[in-house]
Amino acid sequence: MRIPERLRRPDWLAETQSTVVFVLVVLAVVGAAGIAMFAVGENLVVEVPASAVAGASDALRPGVTVDAEGTLDVVVARPDRAELAAAALTSLPTYLVVVTMLTVLYAVVRRARREDPFLAVTVNRLRLLGLVALVGGPLAAIVEMVATLDLTRRVTGNASATLEPAAIGLWMLAGFGFLAVAEIVNRGRALRAELDTVI
Repeated sequence: MRIPERLRRPDWLAETQSTVVFVLVVLAVVGAAGIAMFAVGENLVVEVPASAVAGASDALRPGVTVDAEGTLDVVVARPDRAELAAAALTSLPTYLVVVTMLTVLYAVVRRARREDPFLAVTVNRLRLLGLVALVGGPLAAIVEMVATLDLTRRVTGNASATLEPAAIGLWMLAGFGFLAVAEIVNRGRALRAELDTVI
């Protein structure tokens, strides 16, 4: 008897694999568009501290001021190579970390769908995901902060940037999460090996 389509159980690994592929394709398109914008763009939009922009409140009605602690977007006409490089480094490191993690995750899910998921290669890839998140994520945030400092110094004369502790915490949470899953899978491998010796 054939089971109706609506009653079949969903294949969550297949759904996850499709989602990861979709996100990777979107990131590839976004990356290509970003490279094209840097290659052909004559203007560069830079977010700078409002306090660095003199006269930012002049165009506002009386009683309205610009928050000195906030930021404003300024347009840099014909940026030089150093400004373009600094602007690219304000987002590129996180982009590379995310693409790396999604690529490894795709390999884990793909192998889990085709073979036994409780393999040493699965454990190693999950550990790699954890290390990329634990090391690569915070390192990317630091590189981006330094690039932002350099870019704002070039544009306004005063370096300004912030490092978000919450972002570092999220990277560490993701890293420890992947490492924990790796150890769970590794424990499952060990238990299976024990059962095989008993049987």
